[in-house]
Amino acid sequence: MDPKELFINGGETGQMMHIYPWENNIIGTPDKWPLHLRTCVRVMLTSVQPMFIWWGEQFIHLYNDAFIPFAGKGHPDSLGRPASEIWPDEWVRLAPVATAAVAENAGSFIKSSYFLMKKEEDAEDISYAFSYSPIIGPDNVVDGLLAVYNNYLNPIMGNRAAVEVPVVQNPEDVDLNTRLGN
Repeated sequence: MDPKELFINGGETGQMMHIYPWENNIIGTPDKWPLHLRTCVRVMLTSVQPMFIWWGEQFIHLYNDAFIPFAGKGHPDSLGRPASEIWPDEWVRLAPVATAAVAENAGSFIKSSYFLMKKEEDAEDISYAFSYSPIIGPDNVVDGLLAVYNNYLNPIMGNRAAVEVPVVQNPEDVDLNTRLGN
């Protein structure tokens, strides 16, 4: 895939990625991106399904237009930043599942995840389901994750405190049932 065509018909986020100063980012400029990253970015940008990619060891965040409502107040500043910086309050829950998907080269499905999303001046509890899929390079190593949002549910309306979501410290502690959303 020609890097010059990568962002065509990619909507607002495609335009943002086209002008983003990638030379100052750890993942470098799109013409240096590996083919499998460019292919996934193209699929993501042209999809109407909310998606994001976390690339590299720092899980650099790339996303499509359909993901913008999930980004909330973080849009557009979350583009190109490490996921741990974008969701610092939720990272203790997100990191183990993402790290396990990379370490095990296996997808995950998370259903009914509850997150506090910052939208404008307000914060809102939302629930949604999503999956992480490993992005495998030609050397058979997982270089990143593609996340697809499968469902967007209504705001929880104050039920966050009543829902217990386990905090996992080590990716080795994430079992298959947890990864599959059971």
